[in-house]
Amino acid sequence: MSNRLARFAATREASPEVSIDIAQLQSRIAELEKAEITQLVDPQLLDRSPYQPRKHFDPIKMAQLTASVDAWGVLENVIVRLVVAGRYELVAGERRQLAAIAAKRQVPIKVMDLSDRDARRIALAENLNRVNLNPIEETWAILNLLAVDLEIDSTDEVKSVLYSLANVAKGVKSRENVSPKFNDQQTIVERILSEYGIKLLSFVKTKLPLIKLPDNVSDAIAAGLDHTKALAIAKVSDTAARDDLLRAAIEGGMPLTEIKKQIKSLQPQIEPQLPSPQLRVKNTITRVVAAKVWEHPDKWLEVQSLLERLEALCGEK
Repeated sequence: MSNRLARFAATREASPEVSIDIAQLQSRIAELEKAEITQLVDPQLLDRSPYQPRKHFDPIKMAQLTASVDAWGVLENVIVRLVVAGRYELVAGERRQLAAIAAKRQVPIKVMDLSDRDARRIALAENLNRVNLNPIEETWAILNLLAVDLEIDSTDEVKSVLYSLANVAKGVKSRENVSPKFNDQQTIVERILSEYGIKLLSFVKTKLPLIKLPDNVSDAIAAGLDHTKALAIAKVSDTAARDDLLRAAIEGGMPLTEIKKQIKSLQPQIEPQLPSPQLRVKNTITRVVAAKVWEHPDKWLEVQSLLERLEALCGEK
């Protein structure tokens, strides 16, 4: 390990309130993971990061990794930070730790001294960059990463900021969204979303609704159902019908076009409403005048006949 990295791993940040650039942190993590293995510990001594956005791990890939760890051990360092004497908090490498537990092998660690803020930023950014999160996990990770850099405690407040920014993008203005604070928030949000190739309006429209889905629809996304299909199915208000459609979409690999067709068939058929009699008469007269039917002899003969019948019905003759 270089002297710079050794100093970083062994000393405390001068001020935990000042966050290091996330790219620098990720670079240091990558170097530490590849560094020479010098310390092995029981993986049970590593606690899961409270900022880890990932909730699901692919069981097939985990089984493959466990078999590899069982045969060869953990070949790359797991990055941790010391929380209390003898116990560590995971910063990066949870899959390796879980595989080590399953294989009953020790795990190599490198200790970083990080503030809560930077530990949270790393956990979120590392997973967004290096792991295929499902769309719901990705949405929560981005919301929490925004909360850290916006210095906002609640993800609900972050959502409010995003909705306000989306309104600005649509041309809606208010006194709140032209303040210096709002401009700073806009800069931070645009920077973070752009780092992950995400457009603000798309995120607000297609990703934020994911965190409010019914549990079984969320579970289906975690199991691999495309989130656009899930969003469409979630719009079905009847619970039983929604569950049936969800099951069919999963088991039958139903395409989105067929799902939308099924949803349409579930909607009550509404008879088209005809205009009122008064409006119908008025509209017809307007169209007759606008067409100047009297200038067309063949049409005028027929219209004259109809007028005579109308006059008779109205008691004019």
